[in-house]
Amino acid sequence: MIPVSATLDDIARETGLSRATVARVLGGYGHSSKKARDKVLEVAKKLNYKPNYIAKSMVTGETKNIGLIVGDIQNPFFSTIARAISDVIVPEGYSLIVSSTDEKLEVEKTSIDKFFQKQVDGLILAPVSRSNSGHLHELVKSKIPVVLIDRVIDGLDLDMIVSEDVGGGQVATEYLVGLGHRNIGFLSDNLDISTNYDRLSGYRKALRENNIRERECWIKLGGFRVDGAYKSGVALLSQNKDLTAVIASNNYMAAGLLLAAKDMGLSIPRDLSVISFDDIVWFELTKPPITAVAQNTVEMGSLAARSVLTALRDQRSVKGITRLPTKLIVRESCAKLQN
Repeated sequence: MIPVSATLDDIARETGLSRATVARVLGGYGHSSKKARDKVLEVAKKLNYKPNYIAKSMVTGETKNIGLIVGDIQNPFFSTIARAISDVIVPEGYSLIVSSTDEKLEVEKTSIDKFFQKQVDGLILAPVSRSNSGHLHELVKSKIPVVLIDRVIDGLDLDMIVSEDVGGGQVATEYLVGLGHRNIGFLSDNLDISTNYDRLSGYRKALRENNIRERECWIKLGGFRVDGAYKSGVALLSQNKDLTAVIASNNYMAAGLLLAAKDMGLSIPRDLSVISFDDIVWFELTKPPITAVAQNTVEMGSLAARSVLTALRDQRSVKGITRLPTKLIVRESCAKLQN
């Protein structure tokens, strides 16, 4: 049986002190003697007192909640970020509230409104669109700290914690070129998401610098879930039988691409070399293991959380973009092209 939590009046009766004194001690504000504090805390523990955070928030203006809005919390990339944020804020007395947008702009706007109604103390957001961002410019005027994570919106005076996506796309492409590949495809979802746009920019830069003529048909876009990636993967491979390698812009795209290649009877890496962004656990468990551009997702989440906490403590430094380096993890899904 769960014990019933005591009230301030219960503690006041037990200690013989006024309710106002008990409230000051347990609320951590105002003045009270050491003798009174010790007595109140002893009785509060004895009676299993639990603080009423809703009532406290009405006094302090703090909810001790931080909001996180991401594309899909089921995606291992975002769930790792959420865990990293939680690991930083929970020891500081905060809780994390998470919402998924399914990469839909209207859902993002609704989620932001709901979090503001709940009066979260801070907000961490992976924005859906790099172009439809008027509502995000309004966030700059808000009184709560807002940090963008994983994605960039140009012209916003906010902290942004992201990966070096252009460089990651370039390194992945150059690795394939070094193995002799020149017909290299790129599978992605919406290019209005800055990460996809930047990774594609890195891919294109590498092709130019290696004197490889880019073909638009080598680039295929699809839905952000695995089923959409599968359909786009089938279309890309069936329409471009000259492709010897494909770069997937994230782990969902990679899953769809691998399923498409399997159903089309293509062997990895004998018939098709594959590289994906987002180095997640199952990449090591497939046959063959998948070569990936790894991002420091734990550091990304930790930095975002610390940025919010710093702002809440009125220790704001100059806002700007922090770009974390990526690393190519070479496994067995790419092979040297045989002439």
